[in-house]
Amino acid sequence: MRKLEGIVEKILITPSGEKVSMEVDSGEITFEGLEGDCHSGLTLISHGRQPEYPKGTVISNLRQITILSAEELADIAADLQIPELDISWLSGNILVSGSPHLSLLPFGSRILFSGGVVLICSGENNPCSTPAKIVQSLYPEKTEISREFVRAAMHRRGIVAWVEHPGRINPGESFRIELPAAWDPIWVENEAS
Repeated sequence: MRKLEGIVEKILITPSGEKVSMEVDSGEITFEGLEGDCHSGLTLISHGRQPEYPKGTVISNLRQITILSAEELADIAADLQIPELDISWLSGNILVSGSPHLSLLPFGSRILFSGGVVLICSGENNPCSTPAKIVQSLYPEKTEISREFVRAAMHRRGIVAWVEHPGRINPGESFRIELPAAWDPIWVENEAS
């Protein structure tokens, strides 16, 4: 099984009712997700991101934690012609470096952090208009951001994951990604795009 590696750069939580996440020194991860984050919980109420279910259906929460790549954020910023795109504006939880194609990880990829936390990728985090509005408000002179954000962030907005093994996660710790066995022979990190 092929292993990809990287480093945790930041940990953030988005308090309930907020749209922007805030950086924390470390994160306590339980089976419900990142403690203090609005997306934690064993279940969630289905909405527009789960069209397979009638709105309001209680389902398992496979979006407990959002992980974004520093390299992908830099690519989005370049496409939008802005100096930076901060993970907090996208309500993300974990910023990593060393995985420039993180958003393309297949479902079931296992992310093992050196401190013991293990997360399972449940898919790509598709871009939406909420962060586009936040970024637009920070760069009012760039009048096209709210319209261009979704296109620029497509296949670059990171992944959502659920907790397989809880623990504490800290900036600076390393991680490795184990791809599902079926993907190992076809994944080429430097050509994924």
